[in-house]
Amino acid sequence: MKVFRKYYMLFLLILTLTVMGVYGTYAMFTHDINVDAVNLQASNIPVDQEIMEYEKITISANDSKTISLNVSNSTSQTLHYGAWYQMITPSTINDNITIAKLTDSPDETSGTIDGNSNKNVYIYIGNNSSSAITLYVGIKYSETSSLGLPDNRTLITNTRDGKYVVGVTVTNGTVENGVTLTNMLEDGNFENTGWSNCTYNTNYKKYGDYSCQLTSTSDNPEITTVHNKTLSLNNSHYYYARVEGYQTSKTGNQEFQTYFPVAEPPLGTVALGEIGKWNVYSIINNRTSFSNGSNYQLRFDYNNNYNNGTVYYDGGMLLDLTDSYGSNTPSQEILDRSISYFDGNASYNYVKLNKGNSTSFKVAPTSGYKLESVSCANSNASYNESNDTLTINNITGDVSCNIKFKFTVASLVEQMRNSSNSGTPDFNQVATTDEGIFAAHDDYGTSYYFRGAVDNNYVYFAGYYWRIIRSNGDGTIRLIYDGTSAHANGENSSDRQIGRFAYNSEIGDNAYVGYMYGSVGVMTYEETHANVNDSNIKTEVDNWYKTNIQDAGYSDKVADVIYCNDRSYYSGTGYGNSGTDYGSNYRLYDNKSPILTCINKNDRFTVNDTILGNGALIYPVGLITADEVSMGGGKYSYSTSADNSSYYLYTGQDYLTMSPSDFMRGLSRVVQVFDTGRLSTISGGGNYGGMRPVLSLKSDVVLSGSGTMDDPYVVQ
Repeated sequence: MKVFRKYYMLFLLILTLTVMGVYGTYAMFTHDINVDAVNLQASNIPVDQEIMEYEKITISANDSKTISLNVSNSTSQTLHYGAWYQMITPSTINDNITIAKLTDSPDETSGTIDGNSNKNVYIYIGNNSSSAITLYVGIKYSETSSLGLPDNRTLITNTRDGKYVVGVTVTNGTVENGVTLTNMLEDGNFENTGWSNCTYNTNYKKYGDYSCQLTSTSDNPEITTVHNKTLSLNNSHYYYARVEGYQTSKTGNQEFQTYFPVAEPPLGTVALGEIGKWNVYSIINNRTSFSNGSNYQLRFDYNNNYNNGTVYYDGGMLLDLTDSYGSNTPSQEILDRSISYFDGNASYNYVKLNKGNSTSFKVAPTSGYKLESVSCANSNASYNESNDTLTINNITGDVSCNIKFKFTVASLVEQMRNSSNSGTPDFNQVATTDEGIFAAHDDYGTSYYFRGAVDNNYVYFAGYYWRIIRSNGDGTIRLIYDGTSAHANGENSSDRQIGRFAYNSEIGDNAYVGYMYGSVGVMTYEETHANVNDSNIKTEVDNWYKTNIQDAGYSDKVADVIYCNDRSYYSGTGYGNSGTDYGSNYRLYDNKSPILTCINKNDRFTVNDTILGNGALIYPVGLITADEVSMGGGKYSYSTSADNSSYYLYTGQDYLTMSPSDFMRGLSRVVQVFDTGRLSTISGGGNYGGMRPVLSLKSDVVLSGSGTMDDPYVVQ
């Protein structure tokens, strides 16, 4: 009997061990990726770590993981189970740590499981603190509902809110209750040469026209690209550094490191991501001090420890989160999922909503901007420009909305206003250097004009290059034709004008100083200068405009503004063969005091405006005035001392202005810009010169570019 009892106890022991062996297995791991979303369909939840019994888990600072707990019962009886955690570091949970079941998990964190069946419980562990955390997570089985967990282990009973992140990033605008984020990097999309060791590549690009290509050519290389701009930083601030990378192949042991500043230890190191797609590499870190003086730069390292390899970078950002959010900064997960690359400043806001919900934001453009595009993932979204409202409907996943507003002429005028000089330049001197922007009154208000050898007033419009003369007082921009290609200041080129024409085919009467004129040989000023007949140059300008602007489909960009043919006079009668000096001759030759106002309404040429203008034009186009040339840097003189080949209105060719000079010795004359750059008139009254049409862009016209010769403002 004792023998039987001994064997019976041995049998029970073996059976117990066998059953325990069924309940517990070794941990299994799946692909190591960050959670893309916390509220997905159960069949599509990306898992960082799969556990069948229990496992020790480490979560980095400002990071998270999704854990799959495999609940398995291979016996024939029903068992009780419960998912649990045990904190290691820190020893207790705090407000920065979230341990909860995902809403879309198909099974509960505790309950019963039938015999010969399996369940999957999905647990979210989020660490929103500045230090890594370590804990155990596991499953406890029991034949009774009292699981008998040790005191240091806690059942997971919370459910994460399961809400999607709805993030809205607005460039050149503001979003309701948002904060302003500043990308501290200059050229984070690698369009220029602000980065060292970077080959500019057009084959793999995500933002702009280029990406940064880093290629390893030897064993154990450390390939580095450094941003060369000195950054304005703060100690004891949290920073978010991010770049996107693309690999076409993977060889050896590759990783990505971010340094900020260059001489400090790296913010962090991450493994290079999935082949054949753009991966986000980002880090949040607190810098409490900077040891290398003012050399505050960002460095991206591509380390390939074994073999040759290539990686492409694009969309680099560096954000001071403390400046934007104070102590309530969003997690790295939130930033990764809802913000994409932007230049300069952007307004940002986010909320958390359940699947299928709707929300709206007030999104207003900055003054001088208009809507370019709205793109929202995982929702139906629309933007109402009449009330500046973004509406997001039918949320199916994490929503990332990017709204862009385009730079307009009005914004350019604002820039000109903000950068204008005080005072008035010396018009008795030619402007041979870049003197910048000055202000003067015109018939609409305050105008801002360029003077001297400026190099930031290039515009590309309607297939031609133009130079900005000035803003008009109504917020439009006045341009002068400058050729079929961009020309540098000082360049002599006949391409910068359109042929040579007579101002008028006749010159024997005061009438012929008119852009339009009245009767010849009459004895009144009003009849002489009535706007009845087109001058020869007006006919040529109109024909060019009709063919190249109107018929080509660009006229909707052109404003109806005043073009001044100033026929005011200070001596003589202004009619017949009477010797007469007109206003521009007196202002510019005698007094060196140009103006932008047009004295007589009859001389203010417009198309439809009959309040300020005369309504005499068919097309909204004219020529430059002598006053505008003088303000731009030229000088009215018969002396070669006034020659100026440096300012932006010099072309090396002579060309006509719209300003009468005088009627002298039976000849009507207009002011011209000589091929030497000075203002004067042609003796003998030939009045032949190049034609450079002048037109004005509407204030709401959208622009891109920076206004330089290589990157002109481009009319969209």
